[in-house]
Amino acid sequence: MRFIATPIYLICMIGPAICQNPVPPPSAIAQQIPISSFQWQRREDDNGIASFIVTNNTDNALDAIELLCWTGDDRTRGTKVMVWPSPGPIPAHGVRQFSRVNIGPVGGGPSVTCEVADAN
Repeated sequence: MRFIATPIYLICMIGPAICQNPVPPPSAIAQQIPISSFQWQRREDDNGIASFIVTNNTDNALDAIELLCWTGDDRTRGTKVMVWPSPGPIPAHGVRQFSRVNIGPVGGGPSVTCEVADAN
């Protein structure tokens, strides 16, 4: 009986861990160009509108920023959004406020998170 119970117990313990989808870690660019003061609201069409601050901790000016935004904890189904700083590039080691950025469909998720996926 013990020989049957032990494998069944191990399978029950390991099975959920195998089936989990790991959340990829933030990219190196997201760590160098963090987003802070992130606030968002849902429009009637289920698109999200966000305001946030981008800090450029790189040695290069940024002409465009690609964001990855996702709802809840499901980062793998995120939406990529391009934003362009105005009135011009974000200087090296500079900070820029973005307001009323359409971050795409947010569905019925209770929370939205965005991070910088790429920058030029």
